[in-house]
Amino acid sequence: MKYPTIEKEALAIIFGVTKFYEYLFARTFELETDNSALVRIFGPKKGIPKMACKRLQHWAIFLSGFNYCIRHINSKNNPADYLSRYPVNDKSNYKHPLLDCSELSVINYMSLSNFESVNWKDIAKETSKCVLLSTIMRYCIDGWPDKSKLSKDLKPFFDRKNELTIDQGCLLWGFRVVIPEALQNLIMNELHSSHFGINRMKQIARSYFWWPTVDKEISNITSSCLICLENRNAPEKAPLSTWPCSESVWERLHADFLGPIYGKMFLVIVDSYSKWPEVFLMSNITAGKTISIFKDVYTRFGYPLHLVVDNGPTWTSNEFKEFCNITGVKMSFTPPYHPATNGAAERFVQTFKNHVKKIVDSGHNLEYATNLFLFDYRTSVNRTTGVSPAKLLFGRELRSRFSLLRPQPISTRLQMHNEKLKQYYQGSRSVLFNVGEKVMIRDYRNKAKKWILGQVQECLTPGVTYMVEAQGRVVKRHVNQMLKCSVTI
Repeated sequence: MKYPTIEKEALAIIFGVTKFYEYLFARTFELETDNSALVRIFGPKKGIPKMACKRLQHWAIFLSGFNYCIRHINSKNNPADYLSRYPVNDKSNYKHPLLDCSELSVINYMSLSNFESVNWKDIAKETSKCVLLSTIMRYCIDGWPDKSKLSKDLKPFFDRKNELTIDQGCLLWGFRVVIPEALQNLIMNELHSSHFGINRMKQIARSYFWWPTVDKEISNITSSCLICLENRNAPEKAPLSTWPCSESVWERLHADFLGPIYGKMFLVIVDSYSKWPEVFLMSNITAGKTISIFKDVYTRFGYPLHLVVDNGPTWTSNEFKEFCNITGVKMSFTPPYHPATNGAAERFVQTFKNHVKKIVDSGHNLEYATNLFLFDYRTSVNRTTGVSPAKLLFGRELRSRFSLLRPQPISTRLQMHNEKLKQYYQGSRSVLFNVGEKVMIRDYRNKAKKWILGQVQECLTPGVTYMVEAQGRVVKRHVNQMLKCSVTI
């Protein structure tokens, strides 16, 4: 209120630009003012006057972020003056493009609520006008008739007849005022003015007022308020609905993209039956690259029956859909922004990120961390299935670095297999060579000379393999590649 006139005019401009910021920013617009000094101060083509006060300088800097042109207009041609001047005796023929016609517009102001003017006297006055409440007050004084003779509207009050009282023309149920029908909407709108929830509004109502349908109307006003509906919290979650259990391995796959993690993107594929994961480093996540990866996976494991993915552009592309049609794979898309539907892949993505980051932080590179995590994950017991993914997928456990800690017993089945091999392989030649003995060995370098002379240097397996020196080099030979000889050099 203490601003000088020029600052008031400038503040009006700043208020208007701020108010319509979403419409003006990054767009060219025209700014009209009837203060010629502001045209020089806020003009984008002129510098800020050195003598302008700091407030005007700050506002000019703020306006410099917009693309506009400013021009001066007469006050009588300023449409904003209609809000500050009573528009009578206007003889000008000026038509502003913002106005549809030169006719005077009537501006009405309506209060959002008249609740401040409502008190117990108004309630008593409306109660006397209400036929229903007047009848109830007469029954409270003269006595109630039989319930069967009462109308449907009177029965809720009959059930509370011993708790109804009259105080200065107002009907009360206990300490709660019974609101006449004429004021119920006003009271209800005021109760909902803070946009509280149903429970809180019922608590307030039960402390001050009542009518038979107040609880129902509180529930209805909340469910019909667009502001409350637009800003309400998420509803309670529905009961968990799981995917049907797969009957065999590689029946249903869950796929998702992971990353970026350390600047890299990965493709994750999880088998729903065995929980076996496949992770591939992706140079890009285009449909063509993704199809190439799936072809490689299908080459090793075969085509699945079902593939569950999200609504990413890769999965919804016509190219990938055509690939699934050709391979006979049914596609299912999860609802947007509900990753829990693709829980098998999403849960593994979270596990992968957590553990790989820890391994990398331990001093290893990303490739080593990925391979180490996948190997241990595939060979460890899954909490859902109770066995390792490798056991379910391949029917056996993978031999890991921890298997080296356990002594390896000779399998009886392997011994029997070896005995059968000896029986079928009827070799009649049994020979032993001594270290230093002269022998003839096969030479595979020269096709013209099959055998060359050599000398046994070491016995690796008696009667099976030996290290032989021949022509200046030491080679390994089987007894089937060696002959005894009596040559002396």
